[in-house]
Amino acid sequence: MSFTTHIITLFIIAFSVQVQSSPTPALPLPVQEKYPQRIISLSPHTTELVFAAGAGDRLIGVSAYSDYPEEAKTLPIVASSQQVNIETILALNPDLIIYWQQGNSAADINQLKKFGIPVYASKTGGLDDVATQIKKLGEIFGTQAVANPVSDRYRKALDQLRENYKNNPKQDLFYQVWATPLMTVASDPWLQEQFALCGFNNVFSDSPVPYPVINVEQVLVKQPAVIIAGTVNDRELQQWQTWQSIPAVQNGNIFSINPDVSHRFSPRVLTGIKTLCDIALKAER
Repeated sequence: MSFTTHIITLFIIAFSVQVQSSPTPALPLPVQEKYPQRIISLSPHTTELVFAAGAGDRLIGVSAYSDYPEEAKTLPIVASSQQVNIETILALNPDLIIYWQQGNSAADINQLKKFGIPVYASKTGGLDDVATQIKKLGEIFGTQAVANPVSDRYRKALDQLRENYKNNPKQDLFYQVWATPLMTVASDPWLQEQFALCGFNNVFSDSPVPYPVINVEQVLVKQPAVIIAGTVNDRELQQWQTWQSIPAVQNGNIFSINPDVSHRFSPRVLTGIKTLCDIALKAER
């Protein structure tokens, strides 16, 4: 897995037609044709949000690594983490492009705007923002009958997780985003809120950069009680067995979680939170 491939999973790094038989002149509802029907998504998380909001059947192109839900894998790929294929997008004739504000190139987006293609920016934030974006996308797509219940269920499930794990033990955590070079997370609210919900104290939360590249010696100084890596490759955790002076290593508190679930700004994070919080309980000493 390349460095770029892994990072695009960080993050981490939102959108039913209402029909009214006799609309009043004062509050006319737009006809279906006024809603976007040919949508392109330029990041994996925006692809998931479009499906969550009930408009997945309108997607005509997606970014690389748009692998959920299963239907997304069959769609044409029009962008990677580094660039957008402008020619392919123009040939597909979209009427809306949804992009990742913090991830996609501003130059690429500006070029698309010059061709008169409407764009919508999805800005990743905290856990509650997923519900907000799904509801907003429902308004944009005219899929409120799907999006609003999905948004509400997400909020209720998130609140329930907060209640279920509010008494989790407080433990110092080192979170490994990437093995080589060794990278962690600091101030990113998406992961920080997950850590806090589960009772973890991120030992690098005070770093001046959101995703600092560090060294093993810095981790040794922090003496974390738990080490967790966002990876599906357990070999990326093997290096820590050398450092028996770290409490997490001494006590066998070294774990991994699926980055596609936990890093990606989508409703699937609820599953990731449960996994993370259960690790906190398992690691308690």
